[in-house]
Amino acid sequence: MIRMSARVALSLAPLISMIFMIAARWLCAFKTQFGAALLSAAMPSIAVFAAGSDLDPPDSMVYVEGGTFEMGYRYGHEDEVAVHTVRVNSVWMDRYEVSNRQFAEFVAATGFQTQAERDGYAWGFLEGDVDIRRVDGANWRHPDGPQSSIEQQLDHPVVCVTWHDATAYADWAGKRLPAEAEWEYAARSGGREHMEADVHTLRPGAAMLTETEVPDGSGAVHPADAAAFTLGSTLGAHPSAQHHTESRKETGLSGGHAHHHGADSTGQKMIQANVWHGSWPHTRERIRGFYSTTPAGTFAPNDLGLYDMVGNVWEWTGDWYAADFYAHSPQDNPSGSVSGERRVARGGSWFCSATYCTAYNTHYRGASPPDHTFNNVGFRCVKDIEPVKRTVEHAKNTEGRRQ
Repeated sequence: MIRMSARVALSLAPLISMIFMIAARWLCAFKTQFGAALLSAAMPSIAVFAAGSDLDPPDSMVYVEGGTFEMGYRYGHEDEVAVHTVRVNSVWMDRYEVSNRQFAEFVAATGFQTQAERDGYAWGFLEGDVDIRRVDGANWRHPDGPQSSIEQQLDHPVVCVTWHDATAYADWAGKRLPAEAEWEYAARSGGREHMEADVHTLRPGAAMLTETEVPDGSGAVHPADAAAFTLGSTLGAHPSAQHHTESRKETGLSGGHAHHHGADSTGQKMIQANVWHGSWPHTRERIRGFYSTTPAGTFAPNDLGLYDMVGNVWEWTGDWYAADFYAHSPQDNPSGSVSGERRVARGGSWFCSATYCTAYNTHYRGASPPDHTFNNVGFRCVKDIEPVKRTVEHAKNTEGRRQ
């Protein structure tokens, strides 16, 4: 009986949504706030039905209605400043970064072994260190080495997974990694203003700073942080280390300097997120007792209901990285360069501070070799709603997953 009632309800859902839309448009004609709110509430479900998707949203996923936006950031690094028009299709996107619990279910069902487990190490930053280093015995079960465990961190994002590991999980779950454009569009709540984590004020659960909580906006660097600018990476020629080193040479434009009214001087919305609070690399303020990653939902979501799009862990995307890609990106559903040596990762992580890896925003383009693992890199997935018309680059890009 319950199952039959549910089927009847689902079959009537399109009709109900249409009635809501007609009523809302009628009320909007009289400029009522109720009518406008009703129309806003009805539109996502209507769009889903029109796209021909399943009526039930996938578990713990958020509907991201497609659209057109200006991708890039004119105040950013050289690979970000070519602002260009992009259109993306609607997708379901994971509300949270894939957790240790979810990844454990995947491993239990498939017997999958990650790259770090096969190699016997991962790259990471541990409390007391001064830079990223090789950590023997580190893997997704033991992200800080063999003495660590995820037993009490099952709702934290999984880390120490390569791009290939993340893709294997996504394939198993019937999903995929988001394209870089899809990621930025969703992180910006549908292509709206860019967001950047505030590194001066820490308040878990808060969406953004209030006027009484922001600092004076001077952006002054703590004397103890100055040493971070001269630290040499212990990774030497490691490709990801080079990217980190380049990022910490940032000017002041995306260094997390908060200004009044919850915005910085370049028009970004300042938000609360799990990034480095303290004097890098020696002291870090713990968040609810945790030194590195935090549980899903620790900080407020963006306007689409997506959590940790900035901070906590870097998120792999499906794209190959190319520094000049924005200059010649296709407009419709771009999916990165045809080939490359590194895959794009976005969002920054708990390891990012105002003086090292200032990537805690929605525009910075991180990149790492697809077969490398770090204790600050994870992922989330998307699921297509409508057939995606990809470019030739996408077909070739997908083939690269198997290489």
